[in-house]
Amino acid sequence: MTENENDVAWREYNIHDDYNKTTTSDNNQSQEEDNNDEQQQPVDIFATQEDPYDVQEYTFPDKNHGDDDNNGKTQITIILREQKDYDVSTGMSVWKGSEILCQYLIEHPHVIRGKKVLEVGAGVGLCGVVSAKVLGASSVLLTDGDQLVLGNLRHNMELNELLGSSSSTTTTTTTTTTTNNESSSSCPCSCSCPQLIWGKSRAITFEKEYGKQDVILATDCVYVTKSVRPLFETVSQLLVSKKNNNNGNNDDGGGIFLFVNSCASICPLEEVMRIGKEFGFAASEEEMWYQQPGDESDPVYVFRRRC
Repeated sequence: MTENENDVAWREYNIHDDYNKTTTSDNNQSQEEDNNDEQQQPVDIFATQEDPYDVQEYTFPDKNHGDDDNNGKTQITIILREQKDYDVSTGMSVWKGSEILCQYLIEHPHVIRGKKVLEVGAGVGLCGVVSAKVLGASSVLLTDGDQLVLGNLRHNMELNELLGSSSSTTTTTTTTTTTNNESSSSCPCSCSCPQLIWGKSRAITFEKEYGKQDVILATDCVYVTKSVRPLFETVSQLLVSKKNNNNGNNDDGGGIFLFVNSCASICPLEEVMRIGKEFGFAASEEEMWYQQPGDESDPVYVFRRRC
């Protein structure tokens, strides 16, 4: 399914023009944010040349039911259609950040299991599909703003048996493949692929239909500073609130926002942190996660509400 009657005409190269027209929240963005992008425009990655699709396959250990009950015997294969070149949209390819976040999630399956998960700027949908098929999420919303990306994203959900003949929410039972080529059913997961353009007003509308989410995922989807504020408006509106506890640890019972930005970006990380703080979010150093010991490149940031 490539189209939804509720989708609006929006393409990635129109970055947040629609946001500026439709939301009234915090229109007075600082001149400093605008200056960060001035004279640093990204290259033209939206030429008209048509390129064939490629198919990527990923295999993960089944983490649907627990960390120790699998012992590597049951494997789940994820199939994704993508385009290697970025001339149509950056959201048509698998980016490094999504692979990094998937590794983090496989090592920390409790973050996803039984949770309501939202992936924003999902692109081809690697993290969301893994959350649904491998990690036992209770529900997964894979979203993007770009119509072309949404079409491919919905196709990938169908490839992985996560979406029926329509793009409305569908409850499915995923299938895993074991080492002796037998099949078994995993936990049912409610999956949907709606359009989500960042910004508070659209997030409010989105929440009315889909509710608050326990975990929000974002990888390699912030290229310019102007994107950061509407991103945090969306996260702030859709993430479940912090809950009171006396555990004395970082797990406050509230929602978490997992963020990776490994791609080339003209948006300084300091701006992401600063704007996140304005919305009450912070990512502690002790929760930052790296792929390899001693390699501090491309970490996973775990944002939580701090107020």
